[in-house]
Amino acid sequence: MNVVSSTPRRYAASLAAAFACSAALAAAPAGPAAIYQTQLQPLDGKLESLDRYRGHALVVNFWAPWCGPCRTEVPAFVAMQDAYRGKAQFVGVALDEAAAVRAFAHDYGINYPLYLAGMGGIAIMLRAGDTRGAVPFTVVYDGNGRKVGTITGLASPEKLEALLAAAIATSPGNQ
Repeated sequence: MNVVSSTPRRYAASLAAAFACSAALAAAPAGPAAIYQTQLQPLDGKLESLDRYRGHALVVNFWAPWCGPCRTEVPAFVAMQDAYRGKAQFVGVALDEAAAVRAFAHDYGINYPLYLAGMGGIAIMLRAGDTRGAVPFTVVYDGNGRKVGTITGLASPEKLEALLAAAIATSPGNQ
């Protein structure tokens, strides 16, 4: 793949996604359950809210296929999604175009839902507490939509496990 010639296409796709997500983000309320009203585009569908994950701990990972630390942490996320199935749900929010995300998901065996946000994902990340606007950025919510904690940069399995334990303990779907 010629990265130089694909960059304008990636930028255009990211810009289009940013505009699509901006309207949804502007309409999303603030507060503990705001994550559930956030509208995102699944890899293979129309915009939907994250409300379907209410009741259980939710791990939202902002990432991109071209991000080295993102590539490093994905295998741990895949393993944790299996280990915590029924108690916690992982979702990935990609800051890239669908073709690159699909290829990455296939190559890495991603077993959790992926959403496309393009560069619009940066606004969502900032709203969730990221101070850098860079990936990877991971947010852990309890089942009521309260933010339990964030991980800026590469997520260590130990820190993620600790945040997950706290989120699961206060999630109504796990009591």
